[in-house]
Amino acid sequence: SQFRFKTGLFGAEPWSENMRKEIESKWEIDAYDVYGMTELIGPGVASECAGKNGLHLAEDHFLAEIIDPDSGEVLPYGSHGELVITSLTKQALPLVRYRTRDLTRINREPCECGRTHARIQKILGRSDDMLIIR
Repeated sequence: SQFRFKTGLFGAEPWSENMRKEIESKWEIDAYDVYGMTELIGPGVASECAGKNGLHLAEDHFLAEIIDPDSGEVLPYGSHGELVITSLTKQALPLVRYRTRDLTRINREPCECGRTHARIQKILGRSDDMLIIR
């Protein structure tokens, strides 16, 4: 066929690097991780670049913090904790310090792609007792 996908954007569930490799191999595409939340509607909160070394935060739309999930204390960059998001550009229904319950860390080290926005690590789990049944 003259039409085929070259790129896939995948979100909603954490996935392993082995799963990424399998998808890329079987579908012959580049697979990228994206992060967003229904509560924010759009734009997406973060997405991977070609380096696939974390997800660049859309810092022009969101302020991201990492907190200790038990105490609510703000943690320094690089610390593992719960992602908290404040929307900066939503005029209707803005979110202020919204606790996502997603566990990650923020990386401010320069990225090989040249983008200057901070990155979050892939979501490592949840801070609540949510159970996914398949």
